[in-house]
Amino acid sequence: MAAQHDRLVTVTTAADELEGELIVALLNEHGIKATSTGGLTAQFRAEAPGVVEVLVMQDQLAAANTIIAQQNG
Repeated sequence: MAAQHDRLVTVTTAADELEGELIVALLNEHGIKATSTGGLTAQFRAEAPGVVEVLVMQDQLAAANTIIAQQNG
């Protein structure tokens, strides 16, 4: 079983892939490894409505929330 800090968790959601990737880039610039999911499905864009989730490691969640809150100002 993975340790708590080794687990990916959702830090925020975005309305689309572009917004999600901008948030990932912001977090990466601050030294937080982030990724997004929900934008592409098997190399094609899904027509079903949905959101993009931005994921970070559990132990970086608080720092990621702070950075996002500061950006949203």
